[in-house]
Amino acid sequence: MPAISLQTHRQLVNPWIWLTLLSATIISLPLFVVFSNIIVPGNETWQHILKNLIPTYVLNTIYLMVGVALLTFLFGVSTAWLVSMYRFPGRKFFSWALFLPIALPAYISGFTWAGILDYTSPVYVFLRNTFGIDTGQYLFFNILSLPGAIIILSLAYYPYVYLISRAYFSRQTSSLFEVAASLGKKPFKIFYQVALPMARPAIVAGVSLALMEVLNDYGLVRYFGIDTFTTGIFTAWFAFSNPQSALKLSAYLMIFVLGLILLERFQRGQMRYDIDGSSYRPVKAVNLKNTHAVGAFVICSIPFLLGFLIPLIMLIYWGSLTYSYVVDYRFAELLANSFILAGIATAVVTVFALFIAYTVRSFPSRFVKLLSKVATLGYALPGAVVAIGILVPFIWIDGKIGTFTTTGVRIAITGTWFALVFAYLVRFMAVGYNSIDSGMEKISKSLDEASTSLGLSYFKTLRKINLPLLKGSLISAALLVFIDVLKELPLTLILRPFNFDTLAIRAFEFASDERVAEAAPAALIIVITGMIPVLLLNFLIERKN
Repeated sequence: MPAISLQTHRQLVNPWIWLTLLSATIISLPLFVVFSNIIVPGNETWQHILKNLIPTYVLNTIYLMVGVALLTFLFGVSTAWLVSMYRFPGRKFFSWALFLPIALPAYISGFTWAGILDYTSPVYVFLRNTFGIDTGQYLFFNILSLPGAIIILSLAYYPYVYLISRAYFSRQTSSLFEVAASLGKKPFKIFYQVALPMARPAIVAGVSLALMEVLNDYGLVRYFGIDTFTTGIFTAWFAFSNPQSALKLSAYLMIFVLGLILLERFQRGQMRYDIDGSSYRPVKAVNLKNTHAVGAFVICSIPFLLGFLIPLIMLIYWGSLTYSYVVDYRFAELLANSFILAGIATAVVTVFALFIAYTVRSFPSRFVKLLSKVATLGYALPGAVVAIGILVPFIWIDGKIGTFTTTGVRIAITGTWFALVFAYLVRFMAVGYNSIDSGMEKISKSLDEASTSLGLSYFKTLRKINLPLLKGSLISAALLVFIDVLKELPLTLILRPFNFDTLAIRAFEFASDERVAEAAPAALIIVITGMIPVLLLNFLIERKN
């Protein structure tokens, strides 16, 4: 029998690795539950869904993805290029303001624009009464449609492309563009033939993030009446009362998302797009004048106005009309539910992320790194998929607990805060882990080695050495998780306790009942809270630059 290596023996008896293995297994369990249903034969309900509904789900999902990919590319890359390469009036403002639409959840932006473009909206009333314009039912087009959903989703998620593309364009060396200019290339051709191909990995990464958010969306497509995989999961579970069909739909959607991730990594391959450090010279922004400056200002204004400022102004207007009877003791209960739940989930995610990140740092091996990747898979999957993957095993556990209790008291974990917090841990583990792990990479490992050589345990080293140096990363991780939990909709809708509402649910329910103005106060709190990490991120980027 072959002897076990010293490193393998240490891993086998290491409590940190065993606890990380246990954590990764528990966190990834819902995903394996969903995936395993691929091989389970479907019943009659599944055959009905497969034959009559899935073709619609597939086509609508593909249309949404293609449309959003094109528009997020157009909005994100064009504005990133202008802000990075040119000086024009408003450039400094747009450099951070173009992030802001990401603080406005797509479902809130959707029902806001639906209200703005409604026949009875203040805009249409003003046009009819002031200019005598016959607006009809739709002055432009029906926003509650597939094209309307594509536009709203693109305005909500283009900041992913903008942020990553801007960071890449800002790091490019000016020598590339100088050589292209010396060969007679005009500015547009330099952008199209040099900058765009070089920025391909960054652009694809940003578009991929936007598309994963599209696949996760439930609130907007449900409000707009568009059938997608996500709405299909809700239909199978609640309308058809068929958990097995909901699981199979979730499994197919899960494979679709993972395929998208693998495709992005495959197309990137082993290609190198970096610049040799010795030849690097930062790009100097070019001053734009006259019509060129006006054009740049207009291009940057369009996504900011449509994606953030106009909806925000409308929400403030509606909020001023309805706050007197909407903001009452029940609204205070909503605030408490939302912020306490988000606070508890943030604490749990941060603790688990810190523990796993420190284990990867202290005991680096392929196995431990694999565990960290498994534990963070949930963020790549739609919230509805995660919720179904949790709901099924929890219902089974409820039944077993009820069987084994001798007092006859039934103990339930489904439909409780425990189920919700666990779901947020699965869904947002990657958000906390990535922030903390990036912070740990900046801490010299020699500090840990010196601490352990002086006899301090790994736990004390983490507490006395790493934690004080990780304050910024911990705050950043906690803030990002808190905001994500606060605005999460599909996961919370499926797993919430009975008669339990959050700000996101209340805003969505008001809008679904055509009480858009009354949804404004809850929506405003979500948006204003969501602006905090956006502004913090911009501050950190500016300080780094």
